[in-house]
Amino acid sequence: MQRPLSFFNWSLRKALDAEPDNFAKARIKIIFTVLLFTLAKILVAGITALVAGQTMQTTRAAITLVVYVALVKLLLGMPTRMKAVAQVMLIAGTATIWVNVFVFTHAINLVTLQFIFMIILSGYYMLGSTWGIIYSFLGVAPVMMVLTLGDKLDIYTANAPQQIASPGFEIVVVLNFVTIIVAHYLFFKAFRSSLREKEELNDQLHVSVEEANQLAISRSNFLSTISHELRTPLNAVIGTSELLMDDKPEDRQRENLKILHSSALDLLALINNVLDFNKIDSDKLELEKVPVRLDEFVQNVCAGLKIRATAKSLRFDLVIDNCVQKLFVSTDPTRLSQVLYNLIGNAIKFTEQGGITVHLDCTQETDDSIGVLFSITDTGIGIHPDKHAAIFDVFAQAESHVTRKYGGTGLGLPIVKQLLPIFDSKIELESTPGKGSRFFFTINFTKAQAPVIEQNATEAVNLSKLNILVAEDNEVNRVIIRKQLSTLNVTPVIVENGVLAYNAWLSGQFDAILLDLHMPEADGYDTIKRIRAYSESAKANTHAIAFTASINEKEQILDAGFNDFLYKPANIKHLREKLEELALRAGKA
Repeated sequence: MQRPLSFFNWSLRKALDAEPDNFAKARIKIIFTVLLFTLAKILVAGITALVAGQTMQTTRAAITLVVYVALVKLLLGMPTRMKAVAQVMLIAGTATIWVNVFVFTHAINLVTLQFIFMIILSGYYMLGSTWGIIYSFLGVAPVMMVLTLGDKLDIYTANAPQQIASPGFEIVVVLNFVTIIVAHYLFFKAFRSSLREKEELNDQLHVSVEEANQLAISRSNFLSTISHELRTPLNAVIGTSELLMDDKPEDRQRENLKILHSSALDLLALINNVLDFNKIDSDKLELEKVPVRLDEFVQNVCAGLKIRATAKSLRFDLVIDNCVQKLFVSTDPTRLSQVLYNLIGNAIKFTEQGGITVHLDCTQETDDSIGVLFSITDTGIGIHPDKHAAIFDVFAQAESHVTRKYGGTGLGLPIVKQLLPIFDSKIELESTPGKGSRFFFTINFTKAQAPVIEQNATEAVNLSKLNILVAEDNEVNRVIIRKQLSTLNVTPVIVENGVLAYNAWLSGQFDAILLDLHMPEADGYDTIKRIRAYSESAKANTHAIAFTASINEKEQILDAGFNDFLYKPANIKHLREKLEELALRAGKA
């Protein structure tokens, strides 16, 4: 029982709610139903006997009525005693059969037969197969005795109707009763077996669901850890290549650096695809809403992709409708660029000759919103209609030879398919094998105002007056961040862990702290909590930026007390933007 019931409870619903087992609830309903009908029959019999002046029958009905009312009260007040209630009911019913046959009626009448059927039917359902068989045979026994000893018992009248000659009559009756008993026994066994199988399957399902949840948590934690471990060395590769390209290398060196930088970015895109797919799959992905100038944004996305197309001697055209030109919309640039990068990158990969065309067309426009149709068309290998659905499956490509020839993980299109519904859109495809493909989707954007900083920014902000504290445990990353900040005219204080960072912050005056989240001694979370708990509120509110390689910690970062965050590998452009905003707010520009 899940919760106790009042002794004076008369509610069947409360009795059922208190019993967690469905099979037990069914038994309670059956017993309650039989009790109600029995009470009705007792009232009818008692009133009839009273009118007819049958004192003994009236007394019998009154006593039985009191007993059955008590049974109803016991069942509703203490549902766990339902088997005891059922035993009393079946004993009373069996006794009624015997008394009717041998004491009152001295005959097998319709009422007696109905009592026998009731005993057979309800015995199995109320008490199970064993007691069902026992009470069935006890109920049938008087009939068997009458059939075999009828003449000696002298219970038949001289005017008994004609019936099947003996012993055929007796055999048929016995077979009928045996059939009823066996049929209900087999039905009950099958019913009970089915319920047990269902309960076992439910138990297995609960275990499987729990294991699946634990596996999902383990997978998420594993990928979060892997993201940190993979993006940390990528930070060094991308950061170093950017620094070297800004260091006026020779043309031959610049070409090699571009290849190195591009390859590192491709690897970073692959890692992001794997991690984002895990994030989408666990329903943790939420879109940002930031103002973006759509035409410039798409041009920037296509700039690097156009170089890849040109390297394959492919034509690359970007056509933007006039209504989209110079238009600012509110959207998530990271996720939208991911969609475009995957679709255009696929078009380039699967096209050997001809070209790729990217179209942006206005579908509808109001004062507050605009619908934009994005279309990526190529003259590549095309996709057979039978494979249109399969290419959006995880790790799948249209044909096995495509994987061997063109490579790839098969994650790009599944991610596109799962990302677009977050934009209230969906990917569509038109393709002819050997002639090319067209992927397209429509997004309804909310119009946005142009950012004030972008409109008014006419010259670079001087960052040399900023005092920056950096905590980073990786030696290579310390070198990279020092050089990146140096190119921005910032001379930072750099320490190796959270303990040293807190001590340096405590003894110095800093405009911002850049904290890696995963460090020995004390990580970024512990460090920021200590800083925010400092007694001097002005110092405790020092601007703090989390430096992380994990894409799954945004909410956790902000909840911990950080003001902002930078993903590893940090792009120097993003780093500059964060520090310029800080310098303008601090009046140190």
